[in-house]
Amino acid sequence: MQERIGFKDDATREDFFLSVREGSGTNSWKELMRILCLPRTRFQRYKYGEALLSRQVFDSMLKFLPKEEQDAFIEKVIVKSENWGAIKGGKNNYKKNSAEIIKRLRKGFEDHLQPVDISNPLTEKLCEFVGAVIGDGCIDSHVDNKGKSKYHINITGNAELDKDYLTNVIPSIAKDMFNINSYVYFRSDSKTVILNFYSKTLFALLTRRFYFPIGKKTSTIKIPEEILNSNEKCVFAAIRGIFDTDGCVFIDRRKIYNKHYPRITLTIVSEPLFLQLKNFLKDYFTLYTRYYAKRNSHCLEIYGHEQLTKWMQLIGFSNKRHLNKVEKLNEEP
Repeated sequence: MQERIGFKDDATREDFFLSVREGSGTNSWKELMRILCLPRTRFQRYKYGEALLSRQVFDSMLKFLPKEEQDAFIEKVIVKSENWGAIKGGKNNYKKNSAEIIKRLRKGFEDHLQPVDISNPLTEKLCEFVGAVIGDGCIDSHVDNKGKSKYHINITGNAELDKDYLTNVIPSIAKDMFNINSYVYFRSDSKTVILNFYSKTLFALLTRRFYFPIGKKTSTIKIPEEILNSNEKCVFAAIRGIFDTDGCVFIDRRKIYNKHYPRITLTIVSEPLFLQLKNFLKDYFTLYTRYYAKRNSHCLEIYGHEQLTKWMQLIGFSNKRHLNKVEKLNEEP
């Protein structure tokens, strides 16, 4: 059961939202909504204290803050169970808007029942796309004020470092496999790029076939069993997508090393995903793992030139952000 997060007072809540917006580099609440993959109405209910935040949304917002601020706000929250207040609030809302609620729910339900072909063959490209969504994607569906269902999938990255990956690589895969167009949004501060898909077919593929949860479920996301139980190359492709979006290639330039020393790292909140990656990759690489209790996150690392070479042979990268670092390292004497 997912916990709900509230604040001890209105001032703390207002300060939290302002700090998150500033930390994210956004210039408007609308931009912050897009990054968090939240519909406007839900975001406003969170912002004005009309609803408690889900644990996943709260964790996503915390990531925009420095550690000191994270710890300070964590000390000022209250934690409730998932269904806290749901019965009372639901009854009151139903009494006020019963006819409109029934109309919208029926329309949304009918939309969801319409058949969608999600039988794409399980290829390396499809698995790489799924991995990218696992790494830094968000899936959302809601019924608008006209009773029509809306479907939204986005992947977020650095506007400079991930630009090629999110404007060329992933859109090309989506176009070839699903015949859908993408929409790229650059945040006004030029620090973030968001790749958007508005597709019922893609939404159905991810949620019905691969059982992705709706919303950014940072603590529960994992590689779909269909992929994990398939052939080795498909699993490698999914891992490539995860590391392309959420991983890091770090070149250690300290003088204690004769040559600059490479590290491939991934820090994730989801324990199920961490265990999947650890159990699969340990058969191919020497892994170093750590757990950060205060951040409730797991770190997985692969060190050294030989392991980097093996990684490039078996898994590789599609994101120039990582490829450029590997290329520069290989050019060194």
